[in-house]
Amino acid sequence: MILAVWLLWTVALPAVDSVLPQNDPVMPGDVLSVTESVTMRPATDWNVASGFRIDQRGADDSVPNIELTRGNITLTTRADTFDGTPDELLTQVDAVSAATGGGSVLELSGSPTPFATDTGLTGAQVDFTTPSIAGSITALIVDGTGIEVQVSGPPEQIADRAPEITTMIASISAENREAQ
Repeated sequence: MILAVWLLWTVALPAVDSVLPQNDPVMPGDVLSVTESVTMRPATDWNVASGFRIDQRGADDSVPNIELTRGNITLTTRADTFDGTPDELLTQVDAVSAATGGGSVLELSGSPTPFATDTGLTGAQVDFTTPSIAGSITALIVDGTGIEVQVSGPPEQIADRAPEITTMIASISAENREAQ
């Protein structure tokens, strides 16, 4: 009997949970935590596959990476300590991607272009397009933290959602977090 309960909790339930689709739609006014002091306002018709709204916390009080999905488009944010420039962060992200078998995005794209959020955070961004996938990587540095935002999906879907993707990335803010 104990073995059956153990198998149920350690094997069966996690397996069932992993195959169920995540369904956590963004509601009007939702604000997600990118870090303890940086937020992002997602578009309302996207799904929160990972990440916390600013009033949520995990058991260890950490802030997980954000993963938003809409159809076959995925937008992810990752944050970690970083003391370089946005261009250096893009180069580091690209090197890690190339080393792990993902290929070099910087080889597919042109030179990084400057990017600024609505609140004045500045960074660098590269766009890429192949016959089967399109997207962008945006790098921002906020108080010693490097923030990477990657978007990828089918080129047609990326083109259709480009305005709201740009709006979401531009909404990244380090201001007035307590007031939100």
